[in-house]
Amino acid sequence: MMQLYLKMGVRNYLLFGLVSGFIAAIFEASAFYIFDALSGISIGIQFTDIGIKLFHFYGITAQSSGLLMHFLVGTVVGFFAALISFYIKPFNIFNSRKGFLIGLLAGFLILILFSLPVNIFLLHLYVYENYHKASTLFYYSMHIFFGMVWGIFLGLINKKYFHK
Repeated sequence: MMQLYLKMGVRNYLLFGLVSGFIAAIFEASAFYIFDALSGISIGIQFTDIGIKLFHFYGITAQSSGLLMHFLVGTVVGFFAALISFYIKPFNIFNSRKGFLIGLLAGFLILILFSLPVNIFLLHLYVYENYHKASTLFYYSMHIFFGMVWGIFLGLINKKYFHK
């Protein structure tokens, strides 16, 4: 395994982490939209609120800019999670099973260290607004889902790369 690890190099691992972060952000955003539609909440309200709070846009422009910001942040988070995962040997991800486990941990850390502080202190989302408890719990739990999807895809991509 160590020979494969050295063969791969940090550049490819980080690129795969970046791509996995983008994919996970797409999955997470899709789940947000599905939840909103099924629960009767305004569809895409969290992305609209991000667009309003960050850019002072309204309507579809607010939602689109919030969604694009979500994709950008998810991609960057995927990169940094891969950076940490690459340099801490027990967290190296070379298959989807380990990716799921490490992603679960990464998602929890993303929630605690990044999402909660940004949403509460910077954007004032999910706490001061009129969200109901079920949606707040769902939106926050989706960051753990993001981590799991990120880890699974990173594991799948790395496994494919190693078995050439």
